[in-house]
Amino acid sequence: MKAVIAGGSGFVGHHLGAELERQGYEVVILSRSVDSSAKYREVKWDGRSLGDWAKEIDGSDLVFNLSGAPIDKKWTPEYQKVILDSRVDSSRVIGESIRAAEKKPRAWVNASAVGFYGDRGDEFLGESAHIGSGFLSEVCTQWEQAALEPDIPEVKQVCVRIGIVLGHEGGIFPVMSKLAKLGLGGAAGSGKQWLPVIHVDDLARLFVWAADHAQEGAVNGCCPEPVTNAGFMEALREAHGRPFSPPVPKFALSLGSGLMGKEGALILMSQRAVPTLALSQGFEFNYGNLGAILDDLTREKS
Repeated sequence: MKAVIAGGSGFVGHHLGAELERQGYEVVILSRSVDSSAKYREVKWDGRSLGDWAKEIDGSDLVFNLSGAPIDKKWTPEYQKVILDSRVDSSRVIGESIRAAEKKPRAWVNASAVGFYGDRGDEFLGESAHIGSGFLSEVCTQWEQAALEPDIPEVKQVCVRIGIVLGHEGGIFPVMSKLAKLGLGGAAGSGKQWLPVIHVDDLARLFVWAADHAQEGAVNGCCPEPVTNAGFMEALREAHGRPFSPPVPKFALSLGSGLMGKEGALILMSQRAVPTLALSQGFEFNYGNLGAILDDLTREKS
């Protein structure tokens, strides 16, 4: 069995590759910069146009697309275009390669994000919730259209709306953990905004599960119990044995984000997303809440 991961050389791709290998798949990574010493065989692509890389799609069993420029940079008009194009173009060209393949994969699972829902306060957000407003909602809409609208009857097409991924090697956990250890682990703003978190290992399992078991369409990639920002930071401080830290005012967050060239709006968005479809269709989380996630990530490894 063979699985191809476009944009699979990063944090989530590493764990997805390991899960696929564990289940017996040969793993091939499509990457803009090939590393000959990487664990899995890497093939160069540009994420925009067909090329020799498309031969890897033909005859593969599963195709995953994780490609997309980071969103935690300042959203200048120029960079907004980079964020959008990197997602839509890669999804479009993956679809073109699958349509052209003589032996098509049985499933194509594409990344999306809970940004689809926009900033929604305390509203519970299952997959049937309507689209939100704002830049990320617009990006996710076009992203999912590029992955789900191509008519390929032989191939299951699924989008995973990824939440906040927690793990040692990437995402926000190493940064927030360091802040908590330094006594700077206060809530952001009011702290009432909801965070749809997920352990990176559960996310990897969910991607592979979606290929075989999910219905076509979108699936939320977050654990069953979202947590508020204040709750997240409190649990993180407790995990590291640190006392109370005062919240960081909204104006200070905006100032600090601007100085670091980051997009300050991200940390204040509230998305109370829940994995309604994954749970109803039989997926079992190994880390179903923040407590279980932190127990694993802060445990001393032998």
